[in-house]
Amino acid sequence: MSAPEEAAFRPRRVLAVDLDTGRVEYPDPDRPAEHPPARVLVRWLGQPVGMVDVEGDDRAVVKAATEEAWERLRTELAAVAEARGVPAPAAPEDLTTAGASARPALPPEPRPLVTVTIASFRSTDSTIATTRRVLAGSWSPLEVVVVDNDADGGPLDAAFTAAFGADPRVRWVHEPRQGLSFARNAGLAAARGAYVVFTDDDVLVDEHWVARLVEAFDAVPEAACVTGAILPAEQETQAQLWLEEYGGFHKGFRRQVFDLTTHRRETPLYPYDAGQFGSGANMAFRADVLRAMGGFAVDLGAGTPAHGGEDIDVLRRVVTAGHAIVYEPAALMWHRHRRSMEALRRQMFRYGVGLSATVAKWLSEDRAVAADVVRRLPAGARHVLSPRSRKNQNKSATFPPVLTRLERLGLLCGPVAYGRSRRRARRLLATAGG
Repeated sequence: MSAPEEAAFRPRRVLAVDLDTGRVEYPDPDRPAEHPPARVLVRWLGQPVGMVDVEGDDRAVVKAATEEAWERLRTELAAVAEARGVPAPAAPEDLTTAGASARPALPPEPRPLVTVTIASFRSTDSTIATTRRVLAGSWSPLEVVVVDNDADGGPLDAAFTAAFGADPRVRWVHEPRQGLSFARNAGLAAARGAYVVFTDDDVLVDEHWVARLVEAFDAVPEAACVTGAILPAEQETQAQLWLEEYGGFHKGFRRQVFDLTTHRRETPLYPYDAGQFGSGANMAFRADVLRAMGGFAVDLGAGTPAHGGEDIDVLRRVVTAGHAIVYEPAALMWHRHRRSMEALRRQMFRYGVGLSATVAKWLSEDRAVAADVVRRLPAGARHVLSPRSRKNQNKSATFPPVLTRLERLGLLCGPVAYGRSRRRARRLLATAGG
């Protein structure tokens, strides 16, 4: 890192503030950072409103966050008030007086069973921690299916037996064929819930995460999928900030609906720019719809030569099959981005591989999809290359050009990687008998 970049970057602790209750919450309460600068998620009436930057200790941060929110997020606060059926705040003091009755409540019983599926690969401690946070959430009835994607399933099985005993809400499933899509399909096969939610083994889920996913299904009955927000759990290194500039995993603080009719986006790449629909660590589906679609593509995803793309592939297929997707920012979780520049370089290269591998899959899928994709290739090239595109416009002057070059190198390698991944998937499917 050069001297100017070192001088420009200041580590910031990340936390959330509820304006109406004054509650301060760290993504991981056992690891609060001590830096005076803070990146604050502002919540009001149970709804995430936006992010503000403030200074001061936790005693001062609520006041500072309230003042910044009033200054910068007034339109968003008014929208929350309208949605909750309360008067729009006329002064900062009004943000603390709306009352608990305006906060969303859980739907009455009976509620549908929800299955949360966690894919794990040699990460026992974080998988157990993630499972505990999911179980501690506000939603019931709930089950957690942990899919062990290691060839040797013994260690994680023993650890889960020790950690959760005979808790009927927790089940362990072994899928030795390595690859995130194989693991997620195994979780889908084992799921008993009407809704099946997919997440990773290293996230920090919000208390109301599952409840907000289900509420979004209720709000948009035609939805077959709901995705949620993924926010950075820390900003301790420059590499973590650069990942956010690249785009991170967050899609904004406004509920969005995507389909091919009323909520279609009239943009050149739609619906193949499926990254805007959500991210793979925070996706929920109507289980019957996802099963009818055949689940996740096993020739894409982490653990394969393609490295990724299984999430944008399945989200695109949901929309082109005639269903709707809802992005619900209140269904949020936190993610610790990679801390080192070396790890970020690898991540950028793999993102490029995964994206073009997914496009290669679409080109080989069938003639109609291939023709549709080919028509969009010039627009796709502009999206990748233009500094003014939605993809690149948030990169600061300090964003390292090497990261952009590595992603583009990955794009060139993706089609070959997809060919290798497709052959590998066929061998594994044949070995397992389908």
